[in-house]
Amino acid sequence: MTRLILLIACLTLVSPTDFAQSPEHANPGCQVKDGRTVCSLYWLRKAVDAAHTAKAEYSERDRATGAQLKDLAKSLGKTVIQSDQPADLTFTVAPAPLSGVDIGPADEEILELRVYSGDDTERKLVWVETYRGQKDRSWPANVHAAIEQFRQKLSQS
Repeated sequence: MTRLILLIACLTLVSPTDFAQSPEHANPGCQVKDGRTVCSLYWLRKAVDAAHTAKAEYSERDRATGAQLKDLAKSLGKTVIQSDQPADLTFTVAPAPLSGVDIGPADEEILELRVYSGDDTERKLVWVETYRGQKDRSWPANVHAAIEQFRQKLSQS
């Protein structure tokens, strides 16, 4: 009987919000902390596993990026749909925000591969893959490298 009372007392000390704040049960998506976007690999994997359809958002002038994003979606087993239709996942690539003056040959933030879940009306950012590299490489080569980096991260256990 005392064990039961002790168990009930312990359970009342752990509130539902404590449970919700653990990494596995945190709010899905990404949050901004100290000026950096932080995303949960756990929730990314859940979103990718649950998705059936995907679309790529890209500029009409950047068809090479569109083709690479569509290939990424297909390789994840998703049906690629038109950009004007609702999808479970949306992949997009954008130049990384400017961070100031570039000095020397060091790697710089080149681009961000972003993954959103949900249709356009309720879409939520679930992943940001920042690619760092040399600015003298072509944009399609950097997009390819970012996608490969993303695939590697997604396949890690």
